[in-house]
Amino acid sequence: MTVDEWLTEHPGALPLTDLVRSTATLDEDVKWNRLTFTANGDWHHWVCAVAATRTAVNLVFHKGSLLADPAGLLTGDGKYTRQVPAARALAAPGDVAALVRDALTHQTDM
Repeated sequence: MTVDEWLTEHPGALPLTDLVRSTATLDEDVKWNRLTFTANGDWHHWVCAVAATRTAVNLVFHKGSLLADPAGLLTGDGKYTRQVPAARALAAPGDVAALVRDALTHQTDM
């Protein structure tokens, strides 16, 4: 599935996708049924992804447990990943941009 096809199937994900795209120039592809972003083609160490279901859209950070989150946007208790619900992310675009930039600095950590 292409990125455009995925976005057509998940139109509610477009605002969050645009927020990530406006923050950094990243590679993007549909991986693991999510619109996934990485740098330098390193899909093993992906940076973040937009995950969409019928009822929710979230921005997922691969190594979210390593990120500075002074605004308290990140949720989740997995070993590594953390997420931000779309509504919270879109209400705080500057804080989300900082998370994306921080995620880039931790891309290959762990």
